[in-house]
Amino acid sequence: MESKNKQVAEKIVAILRSGLTLGADTLHYIDSTFSNPSVSEFEALLQDESSCETDSLMELLFFPDESVQLQLEEMIGDTSFQRRDEQEIKQHVRSTSLQTQIRFADGRGTLEKRVAPSNAARFIERLNLSRCLDPKLRASIDRYVHRGLQTRCKVKLRNARPITASNKIAFLEAFFKKLQIDNDDFFDYLDFTLGFLDDLKNEADMFQALMTRKKRYFQSLQKAKKLDNRLAQHNVETLLLSGERLSHIDRADARKKINIIDRVSLAVFGKTEYFDFMPAGGQSITLESKDDIDKLMKSFS
Repeated sequence: MESKNKQVAEKIVAILRSGLTLGADTLHYIDSTFSNPSVSEFEALLQDESSCETDSLMELLFFPDESVQLQLEEMIGDTSFQRRDEQEIKQHVRSTSLQTQIRFADGRGTLEKRVAPSNAARFIERLNLSRCLDPKLRASIDRYVHRGLQTRCKVKLRNARPITASNKIAFLEAFFKKLQIDNDDFFDYLDFTLGFLDDLKNEADMFQALMTRKKRYFQSLQKAKKLDNRLAQHNVETLLLSGERLSHIDRADARKKINIIDRVSLAVFGKTEYFDFMPAGGQSITLESKDDIDKLMKSFS
């Protein structure tokens, strides 16, 4: 067995033996699905072989979250694991007799559980060991991202769809270099950017694609404001009877996304577009500097 593979396999064994803590999302699913079960009630659910939920619950319990991956990322580093390496690691862990504790983060208690070979195998598959970061992106993270954020940043890229297009790699390099954020807010920007790039066709104009996304959020806010005005004049039943569609819009999220787009666009491209005073024809105004903003404000005075 390769020494690196053995190191990683033994680290995974140590992580499993030390126990797993159920995160907030997992707890929410368990509580909403099974009416806030106690530890003993939850254990009974897992032992009910007639239940169609048992297998999916076991997969949920043994899903490695970000905190687990953070413990492995520095060890993995820039090692280029192949599928055969992953299989070798999997075989080592599966052949080890393992018992773990499943901890409820809300203090509800702990559950002793044997780690079945199938659970161990799925746990390892979800670590994305053979998904390597592009060397240019790894170098950009090491050089420009705040040291305390680098490991989590690499984990997020490992969990994202592989980024191979040269324009997307160049965009992310500029993102890491120019977006100067040294606290956890950085990950709001990174999560948005990775989702944006995943949706984007490789040949797309990055700036225009960002502005199209921004315009979509802006238009959703306009629709929400229009609905407010309509609700001030008519009740819900009247609007529904008239055929009007009433849809919920998360305004706080839309505003947050607009702010993220502006900051990312200004960092990467040195410009953004301003929509608040869009004329009826839907034209936007490109702002590239503070001078542009000052000129815009004078034009409205």
